[in-house]
Amino acid sequence: MKSLLLLLIILLCSAGLSVAEAVPAVETTDQPDLLAQALDSIGLTRSDLGFSPKSYWSRFPDVPYKIKAFDDLFAEPLKLYDYGKSFGGAVRKYCDPVRLDSLNDNLYNLVYFLGVERKTGGFRAYGANLIEAPAGETPFIQALENLYISAGVKTSFYTFGKKADWPDLRKEIEPKIELLPIAIRSELARLVENLREAIDWRQIAVRNISEEIRRKVFYIRDLSETQGDGMVYYPAIDDAAQAIDFESLCYAGLKVAAASEQADVGLRPFIKDIPNDFYAEIPTPYGKIILGGREDNIIDGTYSLLIVDFGGDDSYTGSVAATTRPDQPVSVLIDLGGNDNYSHDDIQTPSQGSGILGVGLLYDAAGSDRYIGKVFAQGAGFLGIGILFDKAGGDNYKAETSAQGAGYFGIGLSIDAAGDDNYYLYGDGQGMGGIGGGIGCLADYSGDDIYTAEPSSQVVNRGDYHSEFSINVNQAQGAGAGRRGDGSDGHSWAGGLGVIVDTYGDDQYFSGNWSLGCGYWFGTGICYDGEGDDLYKSVYFTQASGAHFCNGVLIDEAGDDKHLLYETAGAAFGFGWDFTNALFIDRAGNDEYSAKMISYGLAQIRSFAFFFDMDGADKYVYRRGQQGFGAATYRKDMAQPSELLTYMYYAKSAGIFIDAGGTDNYLFEEDGKHFGSDIYRDGTIWMTPSRTDSTFGFNNFGIGIDTDAGRIPELNLFDQ
Repeated sequence: MKSLLLLLIILLCSAGLSVAEAVPAVETTDQPDLLAQALDSIGLTRSDLGFSPKSYWSRFPDVPYKIKAFDDLFAEPLKLYDYGKSFGGAVRKYCDPVRLDSLNDNLYNLVYFLGVERKTGGFRAYGANLIEAPAGETPFIQALENLYISAGVKTSFYTFGKKADWPDLRKEIEPKIELLPIAIRSELARLVENLREAIDWRQIAVRNISEEIRRKVFYIRDLSETQGDGMVYYPAIDDAAQAIDFESLCYAGLKVAAASEQADVGLRPFIKDIPNDFYAEIPTPYGKIILGGREDNIIDGTYSLLIVDFGGDDSYTGSVAATTRPDQPVSVLIDLGGNDNYSHDDIQTPSQGSGILGVGLLYDAAGSDRYIGKVFAQGAGFLGIGILFDKAGGDNYKAETSAQGAGYFGIGLSIDAAGDDNYYLYGDGQGMGGIGGGIGCLADYSGDDIYTAEPSSQVVNRGDYHSEFSINVNQAQGAGAGRRGDGSDGHSWAGGLGVIVDTYGDDQYFSGNWSLGCGYWFGTGICYDGEGDDLYKSVYFTQASGAHFCNGVLIDEAGDDKHLLYETAGAAFGFGWDFTNALFIDRAGNDEYSAKMISYGLAQIRSFAFFFDMDGADKYVYRRGQQGFGAATYRKDMAQPSELLTYMYYAKSAGIFIDAGGTDNYLFEEDGKHFGSDIYRDGTIWMTPSRTDSTFGFNNFGIGIDTDAGRIPELNLFDQ
């Protein structure tokens, strides 16, 4: 019945009648399933959406290192909403300020749900199995001795029939810590014991990687510049990726996260008992331990196992909270208070919560802080796990590349729980899942935040030919991108999962190309914003877009938003090129959209491109004569396969545009003037190609619907 009704509507609309004029109003308690109606009208069902490649599809790429969810999401693109929303759910729950102040399992769960669970299925978030501090009167010294024993380093020596006077670990350490309250020593002992456990698991993780391969991998710094089109092949990366025990590495990362938050909660009641000028440096086989009091300290944290600072406006220099050489397994910094400055200007070493072949964690519990880094910074993982967790305060983040939630063959998480924050980088970050199924996530719980991925090639040269090299390739703000080796050496690596999550606040997103929920080469990019009046301003291949076998998703749950493009201004708002699932969802609010070309639910080269705006009075601006608003571009090989390339014929494609609710305004721009559309209007349904067009069919369809009421059930799954 729905099919006949919708066909009648389409025929009447082609005669220039609106839905309201064509069909009398029917009262119903249930809103219609608009997507089912759209699919029914073009002879498809939900099961036809997405791609399930076959081994006999000649010339279809087969690549390793895909994230565990990729194939299923590629086959069921509507599930990308569930998958993206689950990131928002994790941030809403575990960054909630009440929970942060009362429980100590939040960071553990954030690392699990945002990173580990997306990379491997071996864990289910039951806990990190932390151990207690050693028993006895000197637990901290005993924990240090255990650390030495674990590393195979003696703490005492015997000669001439007696114990040597030097070195004597206990005698060296006792004067340094005797001013610390016993409760603090016990908490520090527990922390060191659990870091020792994490170190053991990291050593297990890399047991099959030779020292030579570790060195070769560790000092690679140009992944951002060399991997997209397969310019440089690093065989050592393949060797390491195939040898690493990533489950053991994840276990180490989860232990580090859980132990650090446990230490924050355990130490917090005793901060007032620390002498202001207290300061101690203690050597260990895995890097120094630095303990700072409540004064304003200047700390060079290079090659440190652990830094704990109890307050003050501190300045951290060097490679803090990062694995700084191939044999360093773990590095942790916990700052318990103050407005701190983290600064690192050496491009050769990672910093500020970065893990290369290991685990790096920066945990800042309070204060308005400033982070300045270079490459591999502020939550970056390369065959490792890097975490930056900032619990409170209005913060400023600045880096160049591979930062602020970037993962290559590993996990990079940048998590900020509160405050009006400002993020800036050149590219490959702010939620970027890179080569090798890397997981990169930037999560910000609340505040009016500003995210900038530098768009201008005049500032830094990352120019993209899609915009005549004036606009940069960013691969940021929810971007998943792989190594496309089919045009070079054949070593193709799947992209990863890049996610930017902001749950509360009026936020601003600025970027150039390849950003804001964008996929490339078996990668998945997700931009999720929970609520607020937000501004998205970008250029090309952006805002739910992608190219070459990927998924690109933008989800905005609520607020009066502006989605604006400039310069070349296209390939956005649900645009798919070459087997892409592009899903654009704005669920509520009076929104404004502006583009010039190939946007608004446009599928090209066998893609599925969806644009869903589910409520509000919306304004659309577009260039006259451009395909969009629910369209699918025809190619000859859809009708007749080539003997050498068959998969284009076997696959299906659709561009679907749905606007439900509100009085909407569709404007076309030409010669600086705006004109109302004679095709796209309130209460209207259209098809591109139309049924009378010779290119209609061939399992390639475009349809647009503007209606006053209706729903897409998949978007209401979690509604109360």
